[in-house]
This record gives sequence, C-alpha cells and structure tokens, in this order.
Amino acid sequence: MQALPRQAVKRRNDTLLDLTVKYVAPLVGLIGAVLFGVLRLANVFFYLPLRATPQEAGYGYLEILSGQLIGTVELALILAVFLLAGALALGSARHALAGRWRKAVSWPGRAAMIRLVRRCGFAGLATVLLCLPILALMFGKEAQQGTAVRNIYLLHFVQIPVLAVQASTVKVSWTAKMPAGTPDISKRNCLLYLGKAAGTAVFYDVATEESLHLPSTQILLAFPHTSTVWDSGCE
Repeated sequence: MQALPRQAVKRRNDTLLDLTVKYVAPLVGLIGAVLFGVLRLANVFFYLPLRATPQEAGYGYLEILSGQLIGTVELALILAVFLLAGALALGSARHALAGRWRKAVSWPGRAAMIRLVRRCGFAGLATVLLCLPILALMFGKEAQQGTAVRNIYLLHFVQIPVLAVQASTVKVSWTAKMPAGTPDISKRNCLLYLGKAAGTAVFYDVATEESLHLPSTQILLAFPHTSTVWDSGCE
C-alpha cells in the first residue's frame, strides 16, 4: 500500500482538528452547562426548605460537578441498561406472540441495536435530570423536619453520591467571646449543619425554622452522628 503524501496527512489532521473545534468542543461545553444547570437546580431545591443557598453551603461550579457528576452518569447508565433490557424483552415478547419464534430469540441487527442503545441512553439521562430536582426537594423536606442527610447515594454500598449535599446534626460551642447580638447557639439542640463558605458556617434550626450564619473560625463543631435532631436532645 502506498503511503499518503505528507501534505495529505497534514490536511486530514487539520480537518479532524477543525471538526473537533467546530462541533465536539461546543457539544461538550453544552452538555456540561446543561448538567451543571440541572445539578445546581437540584442543590437549590434541597437547600430551599432549609432557608439557605448552595453558595452559602460552599457548593460552587467545581464542587457541584466534581461531587455529583460521576454519580449522575452512573445513575443514568444503570437506568439506560434497565430500559434496554426492557425494550429487548418487549420486542421478543411481541415477536413470540406473533409466532415469529426465530426473531423472538435473535438479537436485533447492528443498526437497530445502535439506535435502541442511543434512545435508551438519552431516555435514561433525561429521566435522571428530570427526577434529581424532585429527589433533592424530597430530601430537603425531610431535613426540614429534623432528619440528617449526608449526601444522597444511589446504593448504600456504592459510595458515589448522586447529590453531594448535607444537613448534619451538630453541637456548636464558641471558641472565642460571643459577638454582640449573636444568638447563643451553644444552647440550641435542634441544629443541622449545612456547610460553610467564605469563613461563614451555615446552620438550620429545626425548632425555630431559621437559618443561622456564624463565623466558622470562632466556633467548634461536634457531630453526634445521629439520624435526626430528635435523637440528639432536640425538644
């Protein structure tokens, strides 16, 4: 086989580079923007009942994508596999009912299989993106009632969070003189710790239903690891 001239190889590489810059890069950027938008919306829905925002809890662009993107893709892939298996089973059953036994036990053609995989993949991703904000709001409502939430996982034995959020039971004490006009947080037993950003820690008081912002450098946190605030002395 005759080798391609150097100029032809260079033109081919330039064409691939142009296609990558023109189509692939914008597509990846668009997908990343959509995923970030949906994941951020889910975070907003979780913290909304707790009278806080994701930014106040320390969840920015990088934290949301790095903490939740893998779990979201994992969930979408698992759902896509179940949808694919269901579609294949449904197709086999339809052929069997029509008496087409050979087709019932045969795999679809390559082109049909590629189309089916693509559709199931898109359907799985769309379902996850639509359900995540609803799931986040449900867990946010549970936290509002005093239930501790430390990330939301797909499976208990797979430690990859679908939503990297927290509302942890906590005990707080001052390490410095309490600033004037600041509530005596050390006497509050119904607190959930939501996170911190820019030197400010954010809490939610289940009893009074208020959000509290305190300087993180002047307080000491102790986490009792109880499942609800009611298990840690809240009345």
